[in-house]
Parts: sequence; C-alpha cells; structure tokens
Amino acid sequence: MELKGEVSESLVKAREYVVEGVERILAGNLDEMHGVSPSPGASALAALALLAAGKKFENSQKLGTQWLWQNRRGGWGKFPGDQPDEEIIKIVTAVLQGSEGGWKAKIRLLSQARQFSEMILSLGQRVVPGLEGPTQEEIVLPNILEESILAKLPLYGRPVVVAASLLASDSPEGIRRGIEYLLETQMPDGSWAEDIVATSLGILGILRRSGNMDRVEKAGQWLESKQYPSGGWPAFDQLKIWVMGWAVCIFGEAVKRPAHYPWLNQAVAWLKQGQNSDGSYGSTPPHTHPDLDDTSVAIIALHQIGEENSEGNRLLRSLQNSDGSWGTFPSFRGIPPAISSEFPVYIPSVDVSIHVLEALWRPGRSQDESIWRGLKWILSQQDEQGAFPASWFEGGIYSTAQVLELLSKWKISWEHWTIPRNILMARRKGLEFLIKAQKNDGGWGSVVETGLALSGLWRYAKAVPQDVTNKGIKNLLSTQNDDGSFRPSYRGIYAKGWNYEEPLTTALTAIRALQRYENLYVPRRSFLSK
Repeated sequence: MELKGEVSESLVKAREYVVEGVERILAGNLDEMHGVSPSPGASALAALALLAAGKKFENSQKLGTQWLWQNRRGGWGKFPGDQPDEEIIKIVTAVLQGSEGGWKAKIRLLSQARQFSEMILSLGQRVVPGLEGPTQEEIVLPNILEESILAKLPLYGRPVVVAASLLASDSPEGIRRGIEYLLETQMPDGSWAEDIVATSLGILGILRRSGNMDRVEKAGQWLESKQYPSGGWPAFDQLKIWVMGWAVCIFGEAVKRPAHYPWLNQAVAWLKQGQNSDGSYGSTPPHTHPDLDDTSVAIIALHQIGEENSEGNRLLRSLQNSDGSWGTFPSFRGIPPAISSEFPVYIPSVDVSIHVLEALWRPGRSQDESIWRGLKWILSQQDEQGAFPASWFEGGIYSTAQVLELLSKWKISWEHWTIPRNILMARRKGLEFLIKAQKNDGGWGSVVETGLALSGLWRYAKAVPQDVTNKGIKNLLSTQNDDGSFRPSYRGIYAKGWNYEEPLTTALTAIRALQRYENLYVPRRSFLSK
C-alpha cells in the first residue's frame, strides 16, 4: 500500500506537468520545457542559414552559436549530452568557424558549399528513412528533379535532398532548376515541410544565386519563430497533434467525467479543427504534410471520448498497402489543410500499422477485411525472440509492448479461424520477450519503453509475476523530476541519424502505466461514466 501512495503522488505531479504543456499548446505558447528537445545538428544548420540570410537575423544567429558552444561536451552528438558524433561535429565546427570569423569567414564558409553539401548528404544516408531509394548518381542535379527519382522519396524529404544537391552543383541549368523547385515547394508560412533542417537548407540553396530575398526572409522569419529562448532549435517543429491525441486518450482512461479537466473539451475541439480536408492530420496544423501516425492517434483520441471520425477512418482504410501494412507519409495534392492524400505511402512500419489498427478497431463489432489483413501483416513481422521492429523509436520494446496491447482486444472470429492461434502464439512470445527484457533496475531502458511495457503487460496481469510489475513501477517513480516530468529518453527518431526527446509523450506513457497500476486497487472508471 505504501507503493500505491507513491504512485498517487507521482500521478498528481505528472498530470500537472502534462496539463501545463497541453494548455500551452492550446494557447499557442509551447515552451522548451514541454517541447521537442533542441538538436545540435538542426541548430547548426539553422544558425548557418540565418548567417547567410543577412544582418536582419544576426541576433538569432549569434544566440544559436552561443547555444552550440554552451552544449559542447568534447564535441556534439545527436542530442544534448550525447556521445560525440563525427558527422555532426563536422557540421557544427564548420558553422562555428564561419560565424565567429566575421564576414570574410562567412564568405569563405559559403564558398565551401560543395564540401558542406557532401557532409549533409553523407549524414543523409543515415537520416531520411527512404533516402536509400535514389542512388548516388541520382542525387545530383538535374537528375534528382526527374519525377521518377523524386518519387523514391517522401515529400517531406525532397527539399532536403534537392537543396543539398543544389549546394554541390556546378551546373548552371541544374542550379536554375533546383532553385525553381525550392520556390515552388516553399509553404505559405515560409518553411519547407514545416521542418527546421529542410528550411535551413532551402535558404542556403536559394542563396546560390542573387535574388528571391523576399523568400529567404520569409523562411528566416519562420526559423526565428521556432528558436527557443535558450538559442537552440528542435530537430523539427513540434508533435502537437501527437501530444494532444495521447493526452485526450490517456487522461480519458481514468477521469470520471470530462469536467474534471476543463481543457479536455478544448483539446477535442482543437483536434477537430486541425484535421485536413481529406481526413488526415499532420504533426502541427495547419501546414504540415500528412502523417498517418498522427492521423491515427488523433482518431484514437476522438474515439476515446465517444466520437467517430468517418473521414479519418475512410482515409486510413483507403491508404492501406497491398500487403496489409500502413506507411507513414502519404503523397498528396494541394497545400495543407486543403489536400487530398494518395498513394504511394512511404516507409511501411509496424508502429504506424499498430496505431492505425487501434484507430480502426471497435469493440463488440465484426472487423472488416482491411483490419484482418493489417493484423496478419503485423504478426508476420515478429522475430524469433518475440520482438516487433519499430521505425520511429529505437529498439524492439516500443512496438512489442503496443502489439501486446492491441492483441489483447481481439476476439475469435469464425470467419478468420486461423488467426486466433497465431495471436495466441504471438502473445506468448511477446510476453516472454518483454519479461526477459526487464533490466536489473526494474525498467526496460527509457521511461517510454518502461511505461509502454508496463501498460502492455497490465493487459495480461494473470500471466505476469507481480514482482515484475512492482519493480517496473518503482523504476518509473525513480525517474521522475521535481517538476513532474521524467528523465528524457532521446530514443525517438526524427531520422536515422538524429534522435530527440518529446517530454510530454514521455510523461504520458508513464502516466498511463501508473494509473493502470493504481487500477489494480481501484475499479476502472469510464471516461463517460456519470
């Protein structure tokens, strides 16, 4: 019972922390304490872009370079405090040398565009999942602008590759066409793909030729608006739909009635307003490219409070791959939010497919054929150890824990009589994997992994030793900070080369695990119960 009291105290602090962050999102005032962690690589590129853009952005550029110096730990890694990374050190060092040597150094730095571009493209081989599509010969202007080659990349990744290729090009025709492409794809808010890296490279690409300073300034203003007061920039903009969706869903599991949290109704309205015209969501409305992971989480949240979202459901079903999986980034026509998503959908992944199935699944109903095909595909991805791979988070625990949660909801269907046996086998192997993966300190690695593992195991409480759960809960409690947040994990993947932390999501995974543990003693309450 002593542990139960500690859990209750932890939940109070964690919920207060998350509520403050959610209210900041609703007010349009998200701060660094609650936002995506700053990134040395993204901060260096943004500082370089503003250095090139001119004196109008001098204060932001200097603040950015100061942040880089302050976060030097024998070099720079994928995230603050990380082990030094050779490629990121090269990028940051080049930027700092150019920014601290006056305008002559700036001119010399920008004249080294080819070398700098090679650094970016070298890093890019590990950065953009899907960049493995074009060959080295294809990532050259004007080759990269061929539609058949661009089609190998998701839309959000194309400006990065085109801009980096533009910096390396000596072809007048290639430079002309590359700049035309960037001008055509710049978004109404001034960014490229609402992305710090893409926008920074877009500025540098356009500056290969004089002119178009109005476009450069608009992009520079967007970069300025995304800079934290500390001077750093996040790896990308923000995961606001993701956070809001999970907040509604996870708080909705435990509260007795919505009035207990006045922000819930505002959050639901905010989610509805952020939906694109075709039913999709991006990470940050209204301009972001659609993402089926964000779309799924928003729909899960709306379903949690009893609201169907037919447009979103229809879109998810229509974009299922022929093998039964779902990918992350659909192609689309138009400018968000007035868009129409379509095939191809890039980067098929287990974690996205899990969330899509959670969004489409309805209790007490016969599931349609697309759901069974999706479930079969996910089951086929389990490895011999019982783990499932993830695309957007490092390690096998992330997806495995969520697959177990998903499989706990399935009922036997005589129309699909072969699947129950496969589900039972996958559950058993998944449970064995998770229980064996628990570390000596009681956790499963990061707070996110520990929270998800405990939540997944909770569904199978009779098959899980109580000591496993207790040790896991104690580990979570030990990782909580005084402000209610939790120790950062930096296991989320912006891209294959750069990691990030999203502290509100980390706290939410802990909250769900803690409140489910609390429900071992207190009967579960429905979100809509009176």
